[in-house]
Amino acid sequence: MTERNLRATSLLLDDGPPIDPFSLAGPSGIIIATAEMTLVGLGTALSISLPEGLEDGDGVASVQHRLAAIDTDDRVRRAGSGVLAFGSLPFDRVMPGTLLVPELLYGRSADGAEWLTVISDGPGTTSSAGWRAELLARSSFPAGDLAPPPTSPSITPLASDRCFVEAVDRAVGNIRRGELRKVVLARQIELTFDTPVDIPALVRRWRDVEPTATVFSMPVDGAQFVGASPELLVARAGPSVRCRPLAGTSSRAGDASSGVAPAPFHDLRTSTKDNSEHRLVVEAIADALAPLCTQLDVPSSPDLIHFHNVSHLGTRISGTLSGTSSSRPTVLELVATLHPTPAVGGIPRQHALRVIEELEPAGRAHYAGPVGWIDAAGDGRWVVGIRAATVAGRHAHLAAGVGIVEGSDPLSELRETNWKFTAVFDALAPGHKLVAGDSREPRHSVTMSSDQLDESPRRAG
Repeated sequence: MTERNLRATSLLLDDGPPIDPFSLAGPSGIIIATAEMTLVGLGTALSISLPEGLEDGDGVASVQHRLAAIDTDDRVRRAGSGVLAFGSLPFDRVMPGTLLVPELLYGRSADGAEWLTVISDGPGTTSSAGWRAELLARSSFPAGDLAPPPTSPSITPLASDRCFVEAVDRAVGNIRRGELRKVVLARQIELTFDTPVDIPALVRRWRDVEPTATVFSMPVDGAQFVGASPELLVARAGPSVRCRPLAGTSSRAGDASSGVAPAPFHDLRTSTKDNSEHRLVVEAIADALAPLCTQLDVPSSPDLIHFHNVSHLGTRISGTLSGTSSSRPTVLELVATLHPTPAVGGIPRQHALRVIEELEPAGRAHYAGPVGWIDAAGDGRWVVGIRAATVAGRHAHLAAGVGIVEGSDPLSELRETNWKFTAVFDALAPGHKLVAGDSREPRHSVTMSSDQLDESPRRAG
């Protein structure tokens, strides 16, 4: 089926019983939820491939044109209505990616308005009341919060803590020799539960744990990429563009309830190392956006942004894109311009990516890749796919990255990955502690001591 054979209708739903978006999305649907809006996609009306990933400029630019070619009757005319394509793209920008246009798209805004976009190759006749009944029926299976609580999983690291500490040390050496200014290195672990992970329950818990984050669940390669991203990569609404990069991390005052051995708490705003790392990210994004904008507002100092177990330095960048509605870059083209930012890659970009490939134990797949949506006008919103897990049945794959600059201490960076793993683990396995020892020493961590790497997995707790 091609876009020219499809018809889309967006309609406001009549008042009625509330629809649970998490149950509606189920174990394999699309959901992107923010404080302002929740979107749920079901089925696939159109799949748009990017065989060369974000490096294919023509392919990226064509996505908006393909969406605009779908005959659309949008009676809602809100952000998130009409024809949308969703994607969770790989971290490696040259890897193939896919965008999905759902057959049914349910939307709900913070003001309580609800709408539905239906895409098919024939006319639709169901009324607004009829569609609410249909959506209620689809979301009436037992809610995820009624499922038994997850068990404590077995944990298998892809590399030992000692290997990570050595990798950080090597990266710092590269920086001191002038080969790099910054590089982000990630640790990866595998979790195995006794029973399959309940995706709707996981997404619901994440919404409760991180109400200010962008919570998402996206189908990827036979699994679900699920997370609560704190970081806005880019959003576009007409000529307006926004980013909120994060860099610089601290534990929330050493919160003992997280189970992670804390570092002495320090105010990120007075940390020379964290502010230097953050400024590198902000400058790189500003340099990339400036040629595309007639106006760009880049605050001179960052905000302190809090999440449930960590705090970050964040800067709210906003601007006005140059050109007309037909000539300005779409949100997906802005994604291609920016990704990967130094918040997840490094400076200079290509050298940092080579170091990441050399020092990390495996490819990142969708971790730290762009997650979001684009509409037929070229507007949309994309976040960085961090604080996330790739879930398939009983198995979950986690990654946690840290920014390495000249002042980085390997043991402190190890500890920071522990905080970030815990942010994910608190949603995956509430009530269970991920910590296994004092993370001030390289032979202990949230995963497994390095001398246990080749032994059988053990339980966290």
